Amino acid sequence: MNEGSTQGRSVRRGLWFPVVAAAFVLLSVVAGVTWSSQRADLAGQEAQVEELVGRLADLRQQHEERLQADVLASLGISRSRVDVDTAVIESLLGVAFTWDSGPAYETARDRLKDRYGLSEDDEFLQEFMSPPRFNEDVDGQRYYYVDAAGLNSALGEDPDIEVAQVRASDYSYVVLVDVEITSDVVTQNDSSSESVTAHRPVLLFVTVDATQTVSDLRGVPAGAATLRSH
Repeated sequence: MNEGSTQGRSVRRGLWFPVVAAAFVLLSVVAGVTWSSQRADLAGQEAQVEELVGRLADLRQQHEERLQADVLASLGISRSRVDVDTAVIESLLGVAFTWDSGPAYETARDRLKDRYGLSEDDEFLQEFMSPPRFNEDVDGQRYYYVDAAGLNSALGEDPDIEVAQVRASDYSYVVLVDVEITSDVVTQNDSSSESVTAHRPVLLFVTVDATQTVSDLRGVPAGAATLRSH
């Protein structure tokens, strides 16, 4: 083999290296573009799936609402009327069960009388939300039992409100309320940093007329309280 032939093969091999390198670069670019395209397609498919799932959930909810409306209509119950009454009842619950002191408890009772037309002789204000107990000194300063016990009240879980009876424009409801009663008297005495909360289920009966006037409000404890420490 002569020197010219050897040099020719070397030159040809030298020419192939750039070609092969360029091919690898091209393949890498194509693979990268393909992978990016696949990722974009996958992301698009996932977005479409999420959108379809959301639409199905909306359709299911609309279907359930239509079924509920049909059931209520078959019983002569207006869905829109129930919605309005529910807002009235929830407002009443907020007044009755949200207080954090003896004076606030007394104010809540007064607001029930002023806003919802209850009288001091009503069963609810006599037996369920009875007048506050207190001692009064010679200067007229009141010392409430509620404050001595460190009691606070608040609404817990959303109430369950169900129609029990419809008579003309009067809708009667059964309401299950979760009331949180917290005692922080231990904290006040600095003997512990913990307070105790009792979740007290309460069952209420109330009637609302077409003008959102409340009547026949009665309440009974629905079960034993559940105690929790904080």
